[in-house]
Amino acid sequence: MLKRTIKFFIYCLGIVICGCDGGERAPSLQEIQHQQDSLSEARIDSAYTAINNNCDTLMVHLVPQLVDSFLKDTALPRSYFETLQPYHDTDKKAEKVIRQLQADCDSSLLKETYKRARLRQKAKPVQHKRQKV
Repeated sequence: MLKRTIKFFIYCLGIVICGCDGGERAPSLQEIQHQQDSLSEARIDSAYTAINNNCDTLMVHLVPQLVDSFLKDTALPRSYFETLQPYHDTDKKAEKVIRQLQADCDSSLLKETYKRARLRQKAKPVQHKRQKV
């Protein structure tokens, strides 16, 4: 009877030890990738919101200044966009998307600048005086 009790105790102890050890497992590669993708998406979403808000503000305040400078010297608006620093990040996926968002904003600002400058340069109708007969 003592042998059975000792064997039973050893089996129970083995089951308890194995059961307690199984809870700690390393995350799988898919779980790690999913977590990184979630973080990238959150960063891209916040950057998208910030870039759109900034682009709207620049459209209101910067474009008239760029139009004035364009009418004086055609190289000034280009020099403004060339001095902007590109976005750098450790996450290459987010960096690529955010750089594309910034490039889209810059191109829309430049397009709006050229459009307004062209409208301002158009010849306005001039009323001619009638000749006296």
